[in-house]
Amino acid sequence: MNWTFTTKQDSTFILSISGNDSIYTIYVASVDDKGLVDPTPASNLYPVINTPPVVSFDNTSLIPDTTFPIATFKWNGFDPDGSETIRYYWWALNDTSNFKRIPGNINLITLNKDSGIAVNSNNKFYLKAQDNAGAFSPVIKMPPDSTHWYVKNNSGKILLIQDIASTNLPDAIPYFQNAFDTLKFDVLDIKSRNGALIPKIINPMFIETLKLYKYVLWSSGSGSVAASANLDLAQQTIPFYLQSGGKIFFTAGFPNASITGQGNVINFAPVDSITFCTIPFVLNSDSNLISVKSNYPLIGPSSATQFVRGIKSSSNVPVVYSFFKASGCFDTIKVAIKDVVSNPRIIYMSFPVFNLNKFPENSKSLFRKIFIEEFGYN
Repeated sequence: MNWTFTTKQDSTFILSISGNDSIYTIYVASVDDKGLVDPTPASNLYPVINTPPVVSFDNTSLIPDTTFPIATFKWNGFDPDGSETIRYYWWALNDTSNFKRIPGNINLITLNKDSGIAVNSNNKFYLKAQDNAGAFSPVIKMPPDSTHWYVKNNSGKILLIQDIASTNLPDAIPYFQNAFDTLKFDVLDIKSRNGALIPKIINPMFIETLKLYKYVLWSSGSGSVAASANLDLAQQTIPFYLQSGGKIFFTAGFPNASITGQGNVINFAPVDSITFCTIPFVLNSDSNLISVKSNYPLIGPSSATQFVRGIKSSSNVPVVYSFFKASGCFDTIKVAIKDVVSNPRIIYMSFPVFNLNKFPENSKSLFRKIFIEEFGYN
């Protein structure tokens, strides 16, 4: 028996247990000034019951029903004996006979193919907590019901972020099929079903999804908030994607609501501001775009586009295309720029590119120019 000396008449003890319950006996003996010890120390029994932990998924961790092979999960652990007593979390993918553990101070995990995500297949994530006494929480799962989420394999080097309203899809889908020609691309539709395919955890899940690809085409329409790009999502993610070495062609108009300055609108391209003047309509009978860089193909409007606005940028930012219409602004406005002359990381166009299909063969030339010559696709 190991004794501990104190001059106090009360003490607090932490009773650690292994398993669900245990019994402790505490002895107290008095010692006089001559060092003589009470031969019959007082004692008492203390039965201890361990309460197992519980774990629940954070509301932001709901997984879309379809993803590429990146998935992020976030959870909250609780133990009535103190959440600091959670020693491990154990997780499993698809097979609950093969749990893997991580430290109890972690409450977020991002999984990929190397983690065991099954591509072109249904998947399910399982999680449980374990406390210092070895007791486990009930197993929870995501999706939380009897369903699974489907994982599509990333099969190409280009990802098309289809930020396009359903009313524009009859023009957009055949445009991209023609313009990409032999370039293979995957599609992530972030507009359909009110954005149901956008991960709840933007950082890191959506950002890591972009990083699966060397090149991204982010395309949207214009004319209303519903038809225009999800600029909040773009500003949260594109800077991280560019920092990782990715390259992006961003092409989208603006809603009819007034947008001034650069600020939170476009933090990922070398845009100082957006023109105050707006061209209410560009029709397919209007003039072609002006190719400022002579090695870019001639393209022109093939469908009506509302509320076209120009880009204001510093004089050292290369302009790719400008546009003039003899109404509205009565001025030549920049509508496409790139960040640098050679090996650009981003080409930004303030015009829905799928509405610029007056010359379908030139649409192919445009994509070859951007992705192969400018971005280095091989």
